[in-house]
Amino acid sequence: MYRLTSLQQYELYIHLVVLNGSIFYARYDDFKTTDEDHGYALSLGKFKGNIRDAMRFHENMKFTTFDRDNDPADNNCAVEYNSGWWYENCSYSNLNALYGMYLNWWTEIRNLLKEAKMLIRPKAEINN
Repeated sequence: MYRLTSLQQYELYIHLVVLNGSIFYARYDDFKTTDEDHGYALSLGKFKGNIRDAMRFHENMKFTTFDRDNDPADNNCAVEYNSGWWYENCSYSNLNALYGMYLNWWTEIRNLLKEAKMLIRPKAEINN
């Protein structure tokens, strides 16, 4: 991810579907991660969406995995939630979790997500 997002500016689009079929989205205009030496820390840019900005809480966090505990919590959040993520004590969002209670985006749709997609694309240049 670092190599890809270091070559040019990328947008991150998050598509969420809850159990009742409602669709939510979050878009960040400058998604990137740092390199391995810096823990693949998350950077997002500006937010636009029809749901609360749950990823902002995780900005600048290093990516935590089962064998690399980079989060500030006393325990390893990746072990607790069975997934790697940019955890900040432990999470307000976790879209890498297995389907179920840990797949979440803020508390208003916790335990209600049936679909979550994270898509990136090069940011389009606007010609005036």
